[in-house]
Amino acid sequence: MKHDTSFDSMDASPMNAFHRKITFLSGMGVFLEGYDFTNIASALIFLIPYFHLRPTQIGLIATSTYVGTIAGAVSVGYLADRFGRKFMFLTDITLYAIFALLSAFSMSFTMLVIARIGLGFAIGADQALSFTIIAEFAPRKSRGKLNASTWVMWTVASASAYFLSFILNPILHQETWRVLFGISVIPSIIVLYGRSSIPESPRWLVRQGRLDEARDAMETAVPGGAKNLNTAARSKKSVNLGSLFRSKEQTFGTLYIFFMWFCVTFNTYGVGYFTPFILKTLGFTAERSLLGGAIVSLFAISGSIIMFLSVERVGRKFLATMGFSLLAAIDLGLAIASHSRIFTILLILFSLFQFVVWIGPAGLVGVVAPEVFPTDIRSFGTGIAAGLGRLGAIIGILLFPLMMKFGGLQFAMVIFCLDAIIAAGAMIVFGRETKGLALE
Repeated sequence: MKHDTSFDSMDASPMNAFHRKITFLSGMGVFLEGYDFTNIASALIFLIPYFHLRPTQIGLIATSTYVGTIAGAVSVGYLADRFGRKFMFLTDITLYAIFALLSAFSMSFTMLVIARIGLGFAIGADQALSFTIIAEFAPRKSRGKLNASTWVMWTVASASAYFLSFILNPILHQETWRVLFGISVIPSIIVLYGRSSIPESPRWLVRQGRLDEARDAMETAVPGGAKNLNTAARSKKSVNLGSLFRSKEQTFGTLYIFFMWFCVTFNTYGVGYFTPFILKTLGFTAERSLLGGAIVSLFAISGSIIMFLSVERVGRKFLATMGFSLLAAIDLGLAIASHSRIFTILLILFSLFQFVVWIGPAGLVGVVAPEVFPTDIRSFGTGIAAGLGRLGAIIGILLFPLMMKFGGLQFAMVIFCLDAIIAAGAMIVFGRETKGLALE
């Protein structure tokens, strides 16, 4: 038998120092993800001549991290629901530090690809866990805002990668990529130390019938909160793909986050990942292309901050639907302006692209995912959704150069526009507002 429980004291508690700590330590995993998913966009400028990469090798190195992410998100998401959150939370950040170091010291293309796959595995594992852990500790009225704050950290990390590459380029030249890859080891070690002191999720502990441990964990999170812990017997439910579709309501919730995560990464990683590369291929210098990527990233930060401030006021479904709708319009605008060689026009459109997508679905995926899955499949469901998101990223990254070759930027942006239209429709059909609802 498992147990179900009431977590009224945790849900209704005011924000405290523990909530900020758990958000920061979880959010740093998202920060490191944003940094490593972005630094490769700048690093490619240096890696291509350094290793004399062919087009197929460029595609492989660009997608290697994402392949690892799918494996990490799905497998560790499953394991965390079966065996607990904390151990896997410590393991993934340890693996991250190891593979970040290996990436920086790679002496061959093959070694770099293997290191980036391992790095992706650690990032995917953390995606399945970070949003879940924040949601399971957070007060109900602040849950979305706390998870949304991690995406602000993602955009800050992304901008840091662009600006760091821009600053290091005149100093290190082709060796810039090694510092870009290796410097993330420092924050990962700090995060590992901080995570070692956090408790296991009390919601997961109660599901396992470990009530004394659950009370201790609740006391750590909300002093005095464990005294009202009430439990009731509940039959054990399996953790598998079928459990994500066990009822109509659950099926709609699952499809809601699946469409959101896949469609937004397909659209944004295809364009956002290649922003400096697009500018470079259009004839602009490496310095100007890197600067363009850095400026665009600032608009991503602005959009994520607006999302952070709006998610508990406006709600998730509206922001997601509006975001995809506006994204479709901007994709169409980029298609129309695709033949422009005017740096300012392209920079404005790419900036609007990042601004809109971060107000909407790009940051909402981590907010919505843990809210549409119950505790027994929360980490697994979030991991599957994150894995689908990375699959969308891989497809977008691989198809983008092919679409550019086949029909130019105009053709690519029309395809992305159709993707955004389909996603907006899915948000309307499958979406339900989860703002302020209890997790259980």
